[in-house]
Amino acid sequence: MSALKYQLLETGEEWSEAWEYILDYHPNYLAAYIRLRKVPLDRQALDRKTQELILLAMDASCTHLFTPGISAHINGALQCGARVSEIMETLELVSVLGVHAMTVGVPLLLEVMNEGMEMGDFPRELDGPRQAMKEDFINRRGYWNTYWEPVLRLSPRFFEAYLMYSSLPFEESGNALPPKIKELIYCAIDCSTTHLYGPGLKIHIRNAIEAGAQPDEVLEVFQLATLMGAQTVLIGAQTLKEELDRMRTKAMLYRRASQESQRSVHSNIDM
Repeated sequence: MSALKYQLLETGEEWSEAWEYILDYHPNYLAAYIRLRKVPLDRQALDRKTQELILLAMDASCTHLFTPGISAHINGALQCGARVSEIMETLELVSVLGVHAMTVGVPLLLEVMNEGMEMGDFPRELDGPRQAMKEDFINRRGYWNTYWEPVLRLSPRFFEAYLMYSSLPFEESGNALPPKIKELIYCAIDCSTTHLYGPGLKIHIRNAIEAGAQPDEVLEVFQLATLMGAQTVLIGAQTLKEELDRMRTKAMLYRRASQESQRSVHSNIDM
């Protein structure tokens, strides 16, 4: 076993054909990646199980859905002692990412409506039922932010349904992960390169710290998020190998056909 392969396996990464190709094509890149990968492992502000859940969250995000990573980090989390309920809760927390279509889109809709467009019968302030929904949100989720207000004003039915959906991991029947870890998972999906949702990230950084997270734990989430960039090389090297193999096969078939054609010509001449 090569030294680089052994070092990568020590980080908890799974060896694959793609890593083998990277080792063949550019071992210096693999060495540099291993050095980067070891930073959160050497300091380890977060335990390995939490790191695996953070990495799973980013790969399972609807903005990424990197199947090899999902498989690898579910396996890694299980190897580190994660329960099924903890893995399921991680996935459920990540599934709320789709709501950013509303938290980004609805304020823009209001801006356009306020430019002189017809406001319809949407209230400009929260009425009694909407105020009660706001208080219910705060009780269930433990925070409030002004970006929820336009969503609640324009679509209380959606808001209520989303509140029930997003509150599942916070109810006693669920609640497999402590509040700090939940908020760090939210930080992970908002800081992920495929999303980079600044408004939500700041909220969840604050929530994480209020729940007891230390700054170095939040920083470690960001460090883990940077590793996503290596997937470009990982998938690219795999594809490069496939294309090289395809070209070699094509060239071999061409040479074989050419040789058969020449033999056929010589055979005709001999006759």
